[in-house]
Amino acid sequence: MSSKLIHLFSARATHYSAALRARGPLTFDGWYPRDHKPDKYPENEEERRAAAIKYGMRPEDYKPIDQDDVVRYAGDYPDMGIITFDHKDPYEAWSDRHHRRNWGEMVGMDMMRYRGDRLTFTGLEAEDFKIWNTIIMCLRVLVPMALVSWYITRDDPNAFRWKNPVMPKQYSYDYYRAWPWGDPRKYPIVNYTFEPLD
Repeated sequence: MSSKLIHLFSARATHYSAALRARGPLTFDGWYPRDHKPDKYPENEEERRAAAIKYGMRPEDYKPIDQDDVVRYAGDYPDMGIITFDHKDPYEAWSDRHHRRNWGEMVGMDMMRYRGDRLTFTGLEAEDFKIWNTIIMCLRVLVPMALVSWYITRDDPNAFRWKNPVMPKQYSYDYYRAWPWGDPRKYPIVNYTFEPLD
C-alpha cells in the first residue's frame, strides 16, 4: 500500500505534452511545407504545367525565375515581377490590410523589399524627376548654411562671435618653472612696466 502512495506522489504533476498542445497545430489541413518547397527547374512543358498548378497559377501566366540569375534563382519558383504596395488597390477587402495581402496569396521573391513601410512605387511618379529640382533642394540647405557661416566667421570686429576674443592671461609669476614644489615668487614675470627705457 505504501509503495503505491509513494509512486502516486512521486509521479510528475506536469507533462510537456500539455504545453505542446497549447501551441496549436504546427500545420493546417491541406498545407504542408513540402508542397511549397521549390522543386528543380522545369525542363519540359509537362513539368512547367505541373509547377504552375502547384503554385496556383494558370500555365500561360507561369514563368520560372531565370536560371542565370544567381541571386534570385530558386528552382521552379515563379517570377512574379515587381508588385509593390502601391500597385495594389487600397479599397480591396484584403485579409491583411496592413500589407495589402490575402491569405494564401502568392508572393514574389522580393516581397519583403517592396513592403509599404519600405520601398514602394508605382512608376508613374518617376517621370516627374528633374535634375533642377534636386539642385534646388540641395541649395535650399547649402545656401543658408553658407550665409550663416560667413556671418559668423567674417573679420569684422563687431561681428557676432560664439565668444569674445581675449588675449592670453598674464600672470605675475612663472608657475611653470616653480612647479611642483617651488615658490613661484622666486620667478617673477615682468609683463609691462611704467619705467622709461633709457
